[in-house]
Order: sequence, then C-alpha cells, then structure tokens
Amino acid sequence: MFLQTVSILFLWAVLFGCLEGKGVQMQRDVQCCMQYSHGKVRTKDVLRYERQTEGPDCSIRAIILYTKKAVKCADPRDRKVKRLLRKLNQRMGAKARRTMWLHPHMNLPVMSETK
Repeated sequence: MFLQTVSILFLWAVLFGCLEGKGVQMQRDVQCCMQYSHGKVRTKDVLRYERQTEGPDCSIRAIILYTKKAVKCADPRDRKVKRLLRKLNQRMGAKARRTMWLHPHMNLPVMSETK
C-alpha cells in the first residue's frame, strides 16, 4: 500500500513537471514565472496567454504562454514577443467576428419588459 502511494505521487509529480515546460520555473503556490524561457513559440501553438506583473510573489514581468505542449515565459519587452502578441490579438479578434455571425442573437439589445 505504501509503495503504491509513493509511486502514484511520483508519477503525479513527473506529469505536473512536464506541463511547466523546459526552462520555466514556476512557484507551486503562486502561478508566476521566475525566469524567461528560451526557444521559439509558433503563433498557431499558443492556446492562450496571460500578463504577469511584478509584485511580492513574482520578481519579473512576463508573458505566460500556454501552448499545446508546455507553458513558456516570455519577456514582454522583446520585439519578437510583441509581434507574437499582436498576431494572437488579431487572431482572437477575427475569431470573435466569426463567432458573432454564428450567434447573432447574442448581439441584439435586450428589451425590457413593461407591465
């Protein structure tokens, strides 16, 4: 029983570590980047991103990129990162416009009921 518990915890730790990505140090209790990742990230691989600000828990400003395979931390001052964010925002804007046509009733004004 003890050996099974230890092996399950070990597997969980290995799987959780794989999700973080190579070169990324993230604190376990607070989701925050401690250093920047190296390597290229393709726009089509990014599922979403978040902006990290400096604070008591996080020592650097960063863009946290959630890709299909890993989580990467990028320097927001880097010109390649700025270009990537611009492309991602354009893609999200185009996706929102496509969704608007799929759900036209969501864009109609709400009529109030009068009694």
